[in-house]
Amino acid sequence: MNSSFNMGLPVWRGLKELVMFKTIASALCGCLLLSTLAFGQANGHLQIHFMDVGQGDGAVLISPRGEVVLFDVGKDMKRKDCTKPVSYLDQLHITKIDYLFVSHYHFDHIGCIPDVLEQFPLQHEAYDRGQSYPGATYTAYVEAVKPHRTTAIPGTSVELDKGSGHSVFITVKAVNGNGVSTSNENDLSLTALVGYDGFRAEIGGDLSGDNANQYADIETGVGPNVGHIDVYKVHHHCSSHSTNEAWLKDTTPTIGIISTGDNNAYGHPTADCLERLHQVGIKTYWTEHGNGAALEPEFDEVAGNVVVEVTPGASTFSVSSGAQRLASYPITGGASPNVVPPSSPAASGATYAWSKNSNVYHHADCKYVQSISSQNLATGSNPPAGKTLHKNCPLH
Repeated sequence: MNSSFNMGLPVWRGLKELVMFKTIASALCGCLLLSTLAFGQANGHLQIHFMDVGQGDGAVLISPRGEVVLFDVGKDMKRKDCTKPVSYLDQLHITKIDYLFVSHYHFDHIGCIPDVLEQFPLQHEAYDRGQSYPGATYTAYVEAVKPHRTTAIPGTSVELDKGSGHSVFITVKAVNGNGVSTSNENDLSLTALVGYDGFRAEIGGDLSGDNANQYADIETGVGPNVGHIDVYKVHHHCSSHSTNEAWLKDTTPTIGIISTGDNNAYGHPTADCLERLHQVGIKTYWTEHGNGAALEPEFDEVAGNVVVEVTPGASTFSVSSGAQRLASYPITGGASPNVVPPSSPAASGATYAWSKNSNVYHHADCKYVQSISSQNLATGSNPPAGKTLHKNCPLH
């Protein structure tokens, strides 16, 4: 009996050591998994996710080191449901929200904030335009963000990733009409400028650019304060009252993001807003097809959730939808809009350029030519037969 025991002792000790090893390994793996989930949203790049929330608005910024900022989270005007933004944030492995910027108090911009913050707790300030607004949606928003609620003023700024050498800055450029007397809630939208190295993006809610139908032109006064931007979150879902010529001249965006919902009751995006964008060669990405003007394949693309990504010190930014990379664009910073890149058709001596799949052609130094893929790009010294010249072709 003792002999059997002595023979089994090394085996028992081996089994004990194996169990202890597995236990320690499991604990280490668990810690690693928790760490991955806590910081899994950060990938070393600046990410701005323009979420498809239906007929509403919502974007989430993730800094290279993983700080998370929300810009509005609206409830779809038809479905009145918050499943899409909550699910999207969860899939990004987000566990908390560091800062919140609210443009204005309409249902389609703040309706899902209580649901989102219930699952992803707010850590710091919730910046909004102050004052008050009637209705249960506003009351629920205030209840969800206090005591974090903070009234923003022009110049209010947040710095993310401090000490990294590549900080992300979010600066309020205008709020409450920018000095224009108006009571229209859209006109009162907070305008935020995102800066990361040379990259710039503007998110301005439902800011108006038209003195008609109880709207006031706020865009014209704000444009010079914003300056050149690479990415423009198109104001007011590309309504006819947004995106005026003065705004586009002062900000010279490279691309526009249009948040719109299928079968919406407002006719968004509208033909006149799109025409103003197209006339200056701006490529647009839509979250849904909407219920307004038909897209023009040369300029417009329905992409669902649109993700803009920038690497530290990069000279380009990328646009993707899900796992599909859609395009890459140069970061133009504050450069003159008339500078022609060395690789452009104009620099190579061509007079005209066009896409093989389009019915229009461009002057070779037109800004839009940069967004034509190399496999579709054609050039020549004479206008191509069967195509019409791009109206007001903008020089780059």
